[in-house]
Amino acid sequence: MNKYIDFTAENAGEECAMLVGRVEAFAAYVAQEKYSITREMCAAMLGFELPTEVETPREEADA
Repeated sequence: MNKYIDFTAENAGEECAMLVGRVEAFAAYVAQEKYSITREMCAAMLGFELPTEVETPREEADA
């Protein structure tokens, strides 16, 4: 899951600081981005992996 950084927080304070930094960076990106942003970019900036694509019941019915 941590393929973008190799930092591991040693305590809750470090974890909080890392998360605050990610949120601030994400907010700055969203504020300046002129066009819509991708799910992939959001996940990368906030540090999580997107689940694999699965069909929703509606998509299955449409097929």
